[in-house]
Amino acid sequence: MSYSIGCIAPYQELGDLFSQVCQESGKKLTIRIGDLEEGARQAAALEEQGFDVLISRGGTAIAIKEKITDIPVVEVQISGFDVIRTLHQAKQTATRIAIAGFEPFTYGLEGLGDILGLNLGMITLKKEWHDQHQIIEEKLRVLQRQGYTCVVGDHISVKIAQESGMAGFLIKSGKEAVMQAIFEAERVAQVRHQEMEKAKRMKSLIDLAYEGIISIDRDGIIDTFNPKAEEIFGLKAYKVIGRPIQQIFPSMNLLETLHSGIQRREAVVKVGEISILANIIPITINDEVVQVVVTFQKVSQIQRLEQRIREELLLKGYTAENSFEDIVGQSAAITPVKEEARDYAQIDLPILISGETGTGKELFAQAIHNASPRRNRPFVAFNCATLPENLLESELFGYVEGAFTGARKQGRAGLFEQAHGGTIFLDEIGEIPKGIQAKLLRVLQEKKIRKLGDDRITPVDVRIIVATNQNLSQSVDDKIFREDLYYRINVLNIHLPPLRDRREDIPLLVNFFIQKYSQKVNHIVKGISQEGIEMLKHYSWPGNIRQLENVVERLMVRTRERYILPGLIQDVMQSLRGYLPEIPSAPVFQAGFSQNRTLSIPPQTSLKEIEKMILQQVLEEEAGNKLAAAARLHIGRTTLWRKLKD
Repeated sequence: MSYSIGCIAPYQELGDLFSQVCQESGKKLTIRIGDLEEGARQAAALEEQGFDVLISRGGTAIAIKEKITDIPVVEVQISGFDVIRTLHQAKQTATRIAIAGFEPFTYGLEGLGDILGLNLGMITLKKEWHDQHQIIEEKLRVLQRQGYTCVVGDHISVKIAQESGMAGFLIKSGKEAVMQAIFEAERVAQVRHQEMEKAKRMKSLIDLAYEGIISIDRDGIIDTFNPKAEEIFGLKAYKVIGRPIQQIFPSMNLLETLHSGIQRREAVVKVGEISILANIIPITINDEVVQVVVTFQKVSQIQRLEQRIREELLLKGYTAENSFEDIVGQSAAITPVKEEARDYAQIDLPILISGETGTGKELFAQAIHNASPRRNRPFVAFNCATLPENLLESELFGYVEGAFTGARKQGRAGLFEQAHGGTIFLDEIGEIPKGIQAKLLRVLQEKKIRKLGDDRITPVDVRIIVATNQNLSQSVDDKIFREDLYYRINVLNIHLPPLRDRREDIPLLVNFFIQKYSQKVNHIVKGISQEGIEMLKHYSWPGNIRQLENVVERLMVRTRERYILPGLIQDVMQSLRGYLPEIPSAPVFQAGFSQNRTLSIPPQTSLKEIEKMILQQVLEEEAGNKLAAAARLHIGRTTLWRKLKD
């Protein structure tokens, strides 16, 4: 099996040595050149492409490990022979020599001075130093005053020494060290793939288990929540994994097991209204509890029946499963709207939620209900545009036996009656016919309903939330919607911004949907590349959050990489209405040009040719500086490199 292994060489000569070794041994590596932070950036790009293992050396390897957490990094080791060989070269020019390197490399090297007849000084670099360059310069100045004229060490130390007028000798790795690093990288990649396969098999076993399974790590964070647990508690795994167990299931007392290490078998635990029979087992390694696993079933058939009834109600929309914590977004456009909705939740008055299709109107309605004093009562949701007028009335207000042909013998309770004590959410309220509008107004005024065919009235205590994607005020002016009903339902109002007005929330939403749908795909999707995020932010999203969710789900199904890459995103988005390839608008380009130059575009010029002309002009003005050109064009440097390559 072949593995994708990348090499980040701090300097060109090491990169050339890797190329030579690969050519001689038939190994395949992707080689990039970059020191310290530049090397870490190169490593991040390889991580997005799904590489298995990275190889690097010295301080660059340390910088990569700090930036990259998902890919193992193998270091090219420096042998004692490499150090002695370099000191022998430096001995020809000086006898007072400083050895520089990241800890723990310099430990124990003082004794080499006596062996080689040299006066050695040590500069031990630390990875936590924020300004490596300045600190190394200061330490070198101290050594210079002490008579040291030569530095032996890593790439950055030698470079700074030479800039300071000292002699510098780079400790180079030999072929044997490079080949050993490649062998180690292959071994690590093999083990990693084996562990991933084991994890997949274990996940399949957990997902198919008849019992509910929950586990927490040593910090009390939920890391397993299988489908049976979802079924029993009515919670989605993506909503609880990663959260503290005390926030979700405090009555289980799993932290006590985590601290004591004492297992509990066949313990009856009450979680909310549900009783479970649980085995609570601590997992111990080296006398330390590293995980607690809970396997459980519901106690009785009565509770299983209750669970099925609860699920049926959930399918009918009689339970609100979302809260304000489930409303993803931190932008200036959505944050005040959430705060406003939180305030309205405590006020038992009608609410009108307006906004385009797909902006999350029902999500807000559910969150308001769950934050209100009615949270433990029914939440009934209904789309007013789904039924004709004759059926709509019976659905909302109910009917008695014999009310019309085909009516049930026992009659039927309407949605208002079923929502008694709780909240009713009427979506697309603007689609209600005028005849039903009058009866709805009467319910709001009198808080009573009259079923079809009945001569009695039934009191109802219901909080009403309505939603529309229309301009109801204009509908009132057009005599389509009753003015008195409009003022009744528009006591409190919330307007949800479209996604195009809160593009900075797109990365949060995308990551949320990736986590949400990760259970449905058969491979691990870690995230999406930054360039891909920019492509998504560039689109106007006429279908708003619902359309974005659908696109992310399609991307996860189609990707075969651990990160969703730009090529696939463009392929999927080409079918979207109004989508154009990523070409910044004219005002952005206009801002990028100097005031003394204009861009002359001949007729019949294609978009690709216009883009090429713009890139050439901005690069010319920036004297070929690609970083500056990318900044002026308001695109990422990676995007600019790709466009230049194309």
